[in-house]
Amino acid sequence: MTLLDSSPDPRTITLVAECPRDKASWTVDISQCIENLQSETSSHSYYGRSSLSNDPRSDPRLFADGATIKYSLRMNSGQTPKVRYASLDKLLERLMDARFLGVEYLNTFLLTYRCFTDGHTVLGYIINTYYDALAKLPDNGVPESPSYLPKNNIFEKHSPPPRHSLTSIGSESVFMAAKYYSEVAMRVFNVIKSWISKYYQDFVSDPSLHQRLMIFLDQVASNESNMTQCGRKAVNIIHRSLALQEASSAAYPIGDIYNHYFNKSGDYSCLSNLAVDCEVMAQQLTILEHWALTEIAPNEFLDKSWVKDKERAPHICSIMQRCDKMSNMVASEVLSGETASTRAKTITRWINVATLCRKYNNFASLLQVVAGLTFSAIQRLKYTWCIVPQEIKSELNALKDVVSVANRFKNMKAEIKRCDPPCVPYVGVYLADLISIEEGVQNLNSNGLINFAKMRMLAHTILEIRLYQQTYYDLKVVPDVVKHILVNCSNALCEDKIFERSYTLEPRNQRSPPVDHSASCA
Repeated sequence: MTLLDSSPDPRTITLVAECPRDKASWTVDISQCIENLQSETSSHSYYGRSSLSNDPRSDPRLFADGATIKYSLRMNSGQTPKVRYASLDKLLERLMDARFLGVEYLNTFLLTYRCFTDGHTVLGYIINTYYDALAKLPDNGVPESPSYLPKNNIFEKHSPPPRHSLTSIGSESVFMAAKYYSEVAMRVFNVIKSWISKYYQDFVSDPSLHQRLMIFLDQVASNESNMTQCGRKAVNIIHRSLALQEASSAAYPIGDIYNHYFNKSGDYSCLSNLAVDCEVMAQQLTILEHWALTEIAPNEFLDKSWVKDKERAPHICSIMQRCDKMSNMVASEVLSGETASTRAKTITRWINVATLCRKYNNFASLLQVVAGLTFSAIQRLKYTWCIVPQEIKSELNALKDVVSVANRFKNMKAEIKRCDPPCVPYVGVYLADLISIEEGVQNLNSNGLINFAKMRMLAHTILEIRLYQQTYYDLKVVPDVVKHILVNCSNALCEDKIFERSYTLEPRNQRSPPVDHSASCA
């Protein structure tokens, strides 16, 4: 990226993305910002204040409340009012209106539209917008619009607009119409690029939506008489983005190991519990949890799907299930020791692993380990805990403060805010916030208008998770250790068995410690 300022020599900044998918996402946001600047510059150069893309803040009439749209109060003189309530038609109209080029609105709409409409309706409006602008070109016939066709005809191909002579039209009118078409077309292409690069799963889960998009792009590309150089370039970029998303949707390397060993009892690890170095264990836990985080699609966070319909949130449900099993695994490993000193060594080891997880900003594993060590079945082992060094127990108390559920994980939220990505937050922190928003605010107001202020609140929370999904760790997968974790997790004792084993090792009425001449675990 080259920056031009008042200095004689331009400055070049190189942005390095973690992966091709992140690069595509960055490129879309940057191109959207460039589009905003170009539209504003061209409007002042060619049309003055009457331009299609003139600064909207200069015209208060654009933000007047009406029957189908309501705006939030202006926070300060430099801020554009935001949509508070609106009908679906108004939200779609604003999405495609070149006078409203904010990235925030675009991202919020594409993330949350599933709460109030479907992908076919959105794509249909986008296609209609393109053909409406094309129809305004002088003497240009209007093609049959493919956008709102019946479901059984959505793949029907349509002939491109016929070519007509423009000699009878004044040069200024031709220029204005061409300029209008160019701006609308670029808006259409940028919205599609953003949709593909950030929410490609929409097209994977609905093949008919994907095919409908491809038909539209093929028809646009074949209509060379009206395609500008920028338009052809935009269509080519969209095709490359589609190919990139299809290529990058292959399973993450750890996925095969996870699918083979998790939730399959009977397999056994070739490693002993104490054989794995604490640093390596913390790293592999971090890789495993971050991979699981990246698997969650944005739509899984909407409409409390992990509560209402678990099939719509398979990855969130998988994380929550594994969270319980990982805690049981920690407790099971502690209870696998026959002597108090062996159990104390295992406790010390897991506290050290939890401390390292905190160092790696892996709050998911941190909570799982602490939860396993604070089971009442583990805490009651007084003869085991008396051998654990005091400084280790103090460290556990500090970790317990971090993952405390008090005030909806207030301490964990504060620590997550302070850390620099990469980070693996505990997903439950955000699920609690999303439930609060969903239950506290209705999707529609009393007049049946969509509550877009609520959509912004949902998007703000989900986009924070997306930030952590897209920032990767520079750590190497150790397959044997990952297998060890998953196998032990799958074979962990259930809660009833954990208590049974705990009372077997240290009976309720035991008056003296068991004979154990082993050394301290310090």
